[in-house]
Amino acid sequence: MSVRVSRWLTAMLLGSIVMAAQVPAPQADQQAPTATLKVFTRLIVLDVTVTDKHGNLVDRKLTRDDFQIYEDGQPQRIRSFESPEAHQAAPGSQPVVHSAADLLKIGDAPVTILVLDELNSRFEDMSFSREMLIKYLQSQPPVLKQPTVLLIASNTTFQQMHDYTQDRDALIEVVRKHLPEYPWRMMNSAKNSPGIVERMAQVLAALQQIAESSAGTPGRKNLIWVGNGFPSADLVGLDTRTSDLITSAVRRCTSRLLASRVTLYSINPAAGTGSTPDIESPDDLDGANGGDPFGAGTVSFSSLAPSTGGLAFTGRNDLNHVIAEGIEKGQDYYTISYSPTSSSEDAARFRNIRIVMKDPNLRAVTRTGYYPDTAADLNPVADKTMAPGQAMANLKLDLSAALTSTIAYNGLNVTATKASEGSYTVHVAEKGIHWSDADAHGAQRMEATVAAGWYAANGKLLGHVAREEIKMCGEGQGGAEFTLPITLPPGAKRLRFVVRDALSGQMGTFDMSKF
Repeated sequence: MSVRVSRWLTAMLLGSIVMAAQVPAPQADQQAPTATLKVFTRLIVLDVTVTDKHGNLVDRKLTRDDFQIYEDGQPQRIRSFESPEAHQAAPGSQPVVHSAADLLKIGDAPVTILVLDELNSRFEDMSFSREMLIKYLQSQPPVLKQPTVLLIASNTTFQQMHDYTQDRDALIEVVRKHLPEYPWRMMNSAKNSPGIVERMAQVLAALQQIAESSAGTPGRKNLIWVGNGFPSADLVGLDTRTSDLITSAVRRCTSRLLASRVTLYSINPAAGTGSTPDIESPDDLDGANGGDPFGAGTVSFSSLAPSTGGLAFTGRNDLNHVIAEGIEKGQDYYTISYSPTSSSEDAARFRNIRIVMKDPNLRAVTRTGYYPDTAADLNPVADKTMAPGQAMANLKLDLSAALTSTIAYNGLNVTATKASEGSYTVHVAEKGIHWSDADAHGAQRMEATVAAGWYAANGKLLGHVAREEIKMCGEGQGGAEFTLPITLPPGAKRLRFVVRDALSGQMGTFDMSKF
């Protein structure tokens, strides 16, 4: 199915975070405040799952010598190596994580993000998906090994059904009580209609919101998306502008997922959708672990999974086992990094990544590759090629998604207190702040957008305020504080604060229910 995308899609989709971390090379000591040459090297971080040729996880301990990384066919030197034991939380009989705020207690251990897609799934498939999700949860111990958050994508919204928790029974109760909407947006979307464009944009926006909200969680995020996802887009025959628009939107979304270490496992519950092929030889990985994801002239939701190092499951009716398989693969992985030998900065050329195992009976699955990041990838508002009006629209959409959601954002550590009647103080912890370079007097500054919205008991937005702020300070001096004037009406039951770092684009949120 092909789709034609209008300017509206651009406004729905935000820019991307950097795909590969930028790590400064060591600098020589400076004797005087003269101009300093900063040299950067790109560090590519890979989360790698190792299986046998049938896709079963390998439980024996491997070393860095068992892996050989290739980029565009050229061997790369491994810079760092972590085995699965390095990022596993200690098991316990009592839950440690009760909300996103508790994720700091598990270090860089992986977490699970469950999404029920009711935007692109038929009503009968929704019912089947919920039944299978409950069946999967019932097969797990009362204290889940991985902290899990449950989200839902519906006709008009993308919201959190339950915050991060290890309480299995709490998730089961929420799923049982949930009554889905009829998927009228999908059912009313004819081929090539604007409705298809809207659903594609909604899914990409939801994926970006997942990446943005979890940017502060250091470990791997295993995203289990149960649903059809967006319709495929056939780029062949489209005009160049439209084709480039679709490709750019999906590429930026993928970049944000990779930057936040989100690995997607998509599960299509619809019958007659084909099947996931078994991996029998290294060549079988070319479609799932190598090559430009847009090289075939199409963009599909199922192609996003291998692009992030995950898998796309289709054509199976044992969804409870498929969910378990995705989560299991997502918690047993190696983390490997390397610095590419290529010095090319051609942002339009895809870099293919392939891992060859020393044991020919083993298979390594990771992301398919990457596009070199640009300043616009780091912070889309900084894209100098974008019209100012479009950049401002992207910024407003970024903030609106965070402000009107119940999903916690942890890219910045934000707290707030009531300073006085009609005034609140918003504090941003030092960690995560991007300070500007020091001026002639040695002072640094943080530029941020600070916003707040207040809501009635039924979730209706009653009012909001947003301000551009500059904090003159310095790194290591205890973060930054801002003041917002807020007078709450009698019916306000929830108050949400949002801070967005202007240099990095990262955001943090804080919710209050007692004023």
